[in-house]
Amino acid sequence: MEKVENLLSRSELMLLQVLLDNMPDSIYFKDKDHRFVRVNKAKAIHSGTTAEAMLGKTDYDFMSAEQATKASLDDQQVIETGTPIMNKVERVTHIDGSEVWNSVTKIPWHDVGGAIIGTIGISRDITELIRSKERLQEKSEQLKEINSDLEVRVQQEVEKSRMHEQLMVQQSKLAAMGELIAMIAHQWRTPLNTMSLLMQDLEIASESDELDKSYVREAANEAVSQIIFMSHTIDDFKNFCKPSKSKSLFDVKSAVEAVCTITSALLRHNSIEIKVDSNHSDTVVYGYQNEFKQVILNIITNAVDSIKEKRSTVDDKIKGLIEIEIRLDDEKVTLAIKDNGIGIKPEIQDKLFEQYFTTKKDNVGSGIGLYMSRIIIENSMGGKIYSVNEDNKTAFIIELKL
Repeated sequence: MEKVENLLSRSELMLLQVLLDNMPDSIYFKDKDHRFVRVNKAKAIHSGTTAEAMLGKTDYDFMSAEQATKASLDDQQVIETGTPIMNKVERVTHIDGSEVWNSVTKIPWHDVGGAIIGTIGISRDITELIRSKERLQEKSEQLKEINSDLEVRVQQEVEKSRMHEQLMVQQSKLAAMGELIAMIAHQWRTPLNTMSLLMQDLEIASESDELDKSYVREAANEAVSQIIFMSHTIDDFKNFCKPSKSKSLFDVKSAVEAVCTITSALLRHNSIEIKVDSNHSDTVVYGYQNEFKQVILNIITNAVDSIKEKRSTVDDKIKGLIEIEIRLDDEKVTLAIKDNGIGIKPEIQDKLFEQYFTTKKDNVGSGIGLYMSRIIIENSMGGKIYSVNEDNKTAFIIELKL
């Protein structure tokens, strides 16, 4: 982090901090001794101080000893095991005495050599969600009392049924909110990893005397794109379930190329080539552009993992290749995203889009990405998404109506 800061201009660093500070979630970097290396404005405000005052200090300087100990134990667990902590729900008392509920995600922070040098944390306030659940529980208890007196209060039975239906609707919305929180964490994992790779590339280029202003500016712009994408992801998912969210016309090829740009550092780091081919210059559809990009991003990152697995288990010299073919006919636009990775076994092909189903080992996958992709393509955009095996390559097919 310090070397990257030395390479970036003051204006670029200020822009990076402004972007972090405009995110509603608390974001922070800690070293192996659990000392804060960088925090955003939201984290500093919740800690009752400034970002500058937090640098070099630990949670013990801003929390009760009990809460700080729990946070330190979680940090140490991530550092020792290398396994992220995802969406852990915690009750936190701020320095001003206010109590909130947070959904906390912590991932390991690696140096250029792959060693863990600390943790990266993201904390989201879910107090309203928890309080809604508590209110729901209170109303459920009220319904039980009404139910026990049904024999003498027949008229209240009608009202009780109506209230029960309303509570069921509310409960389904709460369940959807819980899924969205998990999906956001899943979508943020790739941009965070990509930013880590950007920092590693900068350091390697510096050590090999290949670094110039153009290279640094390109890397900085790409990092800013990742942060903007993460911020937009929050906004997209916040409004995902709202029926009033409007669709718009967008060009499929342009959207795909935008995702290729976002993932360029990840692909370059893993020596994977990506090709986009289209049989028409005008591939415009009507739908949710940002959510469509998230689907493409998820499939590309899955392809990267598949190629890496094939290298580690079959052929370590395989040249990674991802091909995206865009075809237009009179009725629809069809995308075929192929990779030359490990492939998908026929017996699990029908399960790929089920919720929480994953083929990744060691709990790396959450089983949410492809499930979310199906919801976006089929439920929200009226299209189709499925997988096939073609010419010893896995292909994900997306069909969208014109």
